Amino acid sequence: MALIFGMMSLVSFFLAVSLTVANKAENASRMGAAGFLAMVFGFVGIALGSTALGESDVFPILPRLGFAIAVIAVLCWGGIIYVGFAGI
Repeated sequence: MALIFGMMSLVSFFLAVSLTVANKAENASRMGAAGFLAMVFGFVGIALGSTALGESDVFPILPRLGFAIAVIAVLCWGGIIYVGFAGI
């Protein structure tokens, strides 16, 4: 599940950024709402991945991969939010 949530967050990041650039930031508030939801998905992916890493009866590559992708997605969204607030 962590892999699914992390991938949803990362894919929505790339889609939101590409659609915002293509529309010249005309729908920025809609993309911001999608970004907030995707960041929630990223945090859920981190929580599920860290929980699954502690279990001994699961194949370890999937929780590790899901955790890593979710962390990357949250860092990407956090960077976009920081740039938005800082006005860079």
